[in-house]
Amino acid sequence: MLNLKNKFSRCREQRWYKFLVMALKLLLAGAIISIVIFRGGVQKEQFSDLAWGWLLAAFAVILLQHVLTGIRWWLLLRLIGIGTKLTEAVSLTLQGLFYTLFIPGGSVSGDVVKAALISSRAGEGNRFAAVFSVLIDRVCGLCGLLILSLIAAVTALACNLSSSQWFRHLLMMIVVVSPLGLLAALMAFRCDIVLKIRFLKACFDLLDRISRGGFSRIEAALAAYRPAWKSVLECVLLSGFVAFPLFALAAFLIGSACLAGEGAYLMNNIVGSLLSGSIGELAATLPLTPGGLGVRDAAYCEILKACSIPAAQAAVIPVVFSAIYVAASAVGIVFALHTILLAKSKKR
Repeated sequence: MLNLKNKFSRCREQRWYKFLVMALKLLLAGAIISIVIFRGGVQKEQFSDLAWGWLLAAFAVILLQHVLTGIRWWLLLRLIGIGTKLTEAVSLTLQGLFYTLFIPGGSVSGDVVKAALISSRAGEGNRFAAVFSVLIDRVCGLCGLLILSLIAAVTALACNLSSSQWFRHLLMMIVVVSPLGLLAALMAFRCDIVLKIRFLKACFDLLDRISRGGFSRIEAALAAYRPAWKSVLECVLLSGFVAFPLFALAAFLIGSACLAGEGAYLMNNIVGSLLSGSIGELAATLPLTPGGLGVRDAAYCEILKACSIPAAQAAVIPVVFSAIYVAASAVGIVFALHTILLAKSKKR
């Protein structure tokens, strides 16, 4: 059994394995998107007739969301004394998005690249804290998304926006799961208090021995953020009330391009975009495909249909959103090339 485990671990490090995993995930994303288009009965004309002005605005909004993600990470790095420039944090964030979508290694490859690059810039004693900041940034983003999803779900239920039974069940599940997720994040952040419980402390010590001190290092890294808990909370709120609503705005702009002249669907587009940009993005966090492609499309499509958007437009909106998302993430190649050229020039 141990030999099989070692062989599998070595296999995962091989380049062909990473390419295979990436190819399978892209095939899954492509299959889901194809199903969304087929089930919606989308015609080619519905893509060619889109208003380009709305699409360019959506591209700018999604790119701005990526920049805000970089700003959030920069704020977290400052809290632990890592003086990275704002432009560098944004650059590394955009590079991470590019690597996630275009380089084999799975949906976390972008975070691995960010962690590697920031650790090389941090001091010898700050490398683990610098790498751990990437995880903290992810958690802050997820907490912000849970808050936004909770607000959107409660609002939708209170206003009885959809008669779809499965959709109401989904909304109620979000209302239950979101607070539990936030509570779990809070308990992890204040594990110094949780570990005062003897049984939990014994479990922690056991896991720490198994991980050869890994849990202790994580706890020490978390401790660096606790004195600045208000700033961490601000990063969460930045995600929930500024960054992720930009995805909802982008979906609304794309919906406006699809539903031009159909004023009767204006309110449906607003509601559907808000729910898509929150609950739909939660689905996209599942590491099934690169950057949530396909998974996001399916979630957006079903949410928009539940909000009475016509099936064809409900399929076109997320597909166009994904295309623009990929285009905005591809901007990271410019920063990646700059980093590579800069590293080569320093070696000379």
